[in-house]
Amino acid sequence: MSISHATHKHSNRTQGAASYKASIPPGWLTLPYFGTFLLALELLALIALPTWRGLTIAWVLLGASLPVAAWLTLRMIILRKILTSPFCPPSSLTNPHWEIFRFKGWGNSTLTGRHLRAEAEPNDKPKGLVLYLHGYGSSLSNNESRIEHLVELGLDVVGMDMRGHGHCDLRQDWTLLKVVADAEALLESVVERYEEPVEKVWIYGHSVGGFIGMRLASRPSGWWAERLQGLMLESPASSFPMLIESEIHPLLQPLRGWVRQILRREFERIHPDLNIRYANSQVPHFGMPKVEMLVLQAENDSRLGTAHHDLLMQHVDDDLCTSYLLKGHEHSPTTDSSIRRRTLEQWLHPHLGPFLEPSRESGPEASS
Repeated sequence: MSISHATHKHSNRTQGAASYKASIPPGWLTLPYFGTFLLALELLALIALPTWRGLTIAWVLLGASLPVAAWLTLRMIILRKILTSPFCPPSSLTNPHWEIFRFKGWGNSTLTGRHLRAEAEPNDKPKGLVLYLHGYGSSLSNNESRIEHLVELGLDVVGMDMRGHGHCDLRQDWTLLKVVADAEALLESVVERYEEPVEKVWIYGHSVGGFIGMRLASRPSGWWAERLQGLMLESPASSFPMLIESEIHPLLQPLRGWVRQILRREFERIHPDLNIRYANSQVPHFGMPKVEMLVLQAENDSRLGTAHHDLLMQHVDDDLCTSYLLKGHEHSPTTDSSIRRRTLEQWLHPHLGPFLEPSRESGPEASS
């Protein structure tokens, strides 16, 4: 399996949906570092100096320091749980026809793109290209059956393991906007693998990948902006605050104000050109595309429930969005269903015409 490097011969790369400035390195004179230093000094004095332990002022200062210690502890939890992507043992893609190429993502990080082409005659143009975005805590390999289904329909697919997922490291200071910038760079790189830019482009996003897809599709840029045909969302997330609050332990719920404040400070450090805030990082502010949109919501969504779907449905354009509740379908990317395949095929039919290998399995119906 050969590995190539993108050279950007087709397009004049532009910036669109992400934040692009380099992060500000943490400084030693910031509140977290200064507070940690003072707390350590205070505890050291209590342990090492018996005369200091005997003074009332020592215990008064210790009591006054407890809120600072609580804030620093909460900040450490947030940095590890929210701003560090979860470690999952990587698994490998099984289809031998994947093509691998390197490209530069956010912060000039070297990332790996993966490209799977549909079978076609040598002189035939591709029916289209799908950017596939997997969910948080997942990987491209977990979604391979869905990708192969798209390829069976005659579509080329490009994807990547998000930074901090699968075979990609870069787990620290993880943000949605970094992945958005990576996805833009991936699209700018994959076009170099064609003699001419593909005429039709779609985005398929699963779970948090759907949330990222909405951001991309609402602010398209580069060669694919005028070629974007639509967005396919499977059990998509639609609100970053809801995602965060679902991860906060019930005992920490009273500290949500601190959580928002810590996240705001960290996001402004990571993205000095931050163009969206914590409170409005949800639809419609985060992104509401003006292209055709298919929403495939799992009936058995044990991960996100129905709150994200309900929020999304409040803001979609009914003339552009087609939504289905898939009975018997689950949120997990590693399990698939015939109803998802058939519903997707029906929605794509006007664009693709006859399928190469349409799904014909019987199964439960979808409700719109």
